Amino acid sequence: MDFNSVLLIIQDKLPKDGASSIILKDKFESLSQDKQKDFISKLSQIKLKSPAFVFWVGNFLFGCFGVARFMIGDMMLGFIRLGLTILCCIFIALSLFNNNAEYLAIADFISFIIFIWGIVDLFLVGKKLRKQNLEKIINLMQ
Repeated sequence: MDFNSVLLIIQDKLPKDGASSIILKDKFESLSQDKQKDFISKLSQIKLKSPAFVFWVGNFLFGCFGVARFMIGDMMLGFIRLGLTILCCIFIALSLFNNNAEYLAIADFISFIIFIWGIVDLFLVGKKLRKQNLEKIINLMQ
C-alpha cells in the first residue's frame, strides 16, 4: 500500500492546508520499508476523531453544554461553557420566580456570550481537532 492510498483514508481528519499532507508524505518516505509497514498497520489502531462528528454532535446539537470542547479534550473550556449554561438557567429561573427584570437581563447577557462562543467554536474546534489528529499521526511515525 502506497502513501497516497493511506492519505486518502485519513485526509478528512487532517488540516485542510496542503502543507500537512506534504509533511506526512515526506516523513513517511523517510521511513524504512519495515517502519512504513509498521506505521500502516498501527495507523488503523489509533483513534483519530472525526471533525464532522464533533461538529454535528458536539457543536451543533449539544454546543451550549460545551460537549465539543469535552470531545477534543479541552476540559477547562468545556466546564466553563457548561457552567455558563447552568448559570444562565439559574438566572432565568430566578427571574421567573421573583418576577425581577434584572435577573432576566443577566440571563440575556450570559446567553449572548454563549451564542457568540458557539459561533466561534464552530470554526475553532474542528481546526484544533484536525491539528490533534496530525500530531497523533506524526508521533506514530517516530
